[in-house]
Amino acid sequence: VIPTHILPLAMGRDRSNAGASGGGGGGGGKAASAGDATNTVTGAAAPARRLHKIKSNVITAKPERTLSLGGGGGDTSVAVVVKQWQRLPKQLLQEHCDRQKAPKPEYYTKQRAGGGEQHFCRVRLPDSKNKEKDQHFNVPLGAATAQDAQHLAALYVLFQLNPSLQLHLKLPDHYRDRWLEWQREPPPSFGRRAQRSGDGGGGSKE
Repeated sequence: VIPTHILPLAMGRDRSNAGASGGGGGGGGKAASAGDATNTVTGAAAPARRLHKIKSNVITAKPERTLSLGGGGGDTSVAVVVKQWQRLPKQLLQEHCDRQKAPKPEYYTKQRAGGGEQHFCRVRLPDSKNKEKDQHFNVPLGAATAQDAQHLAALYVLFQLNPSLQLHLKLPDHYRDRWLEWQREPPPSFGRRAQRSGDGGGGSKE
């Protein structure tokens, strides 16, 4: 039992404590509201960041290019459409020599009299250490221009080296169709042989 003269003081302390508790609760409520506002702002900004990331991953495809092979000296130009990921036969043969750490191929072209496919090409794969081991490929297939004949000769050499390669996945349509045709029915072959570098067989070197 609280004495009568102390009761008003006790009641005053109880009211002070209650007020402090109420004030703390109000502060907590404000903090929670601020937290909710922060979450709301964060949630609104997240989709914008994801959209920016998606945009940064978009790759703009480069257009295909059309190469004109030949056309000089009265020749009929041969147009070859090359997509960004495709390779011409001479590029593929050069890549093969690079993997073998061998010198670059040499192309010898010769023009025969008459119309139509009159340009022929012979390919020499030099041996970096011994010229006696140079390989020469006499290509029995002609083309309308000297440049086209060189690419056709490079394709022929690649087929002689490894006819099972899936090069049609890399070649432009102009040479892809020829490669698939050869895989169904191989072209006439003179084989490949090692010969002295002096045994050239004629033709101008490219």
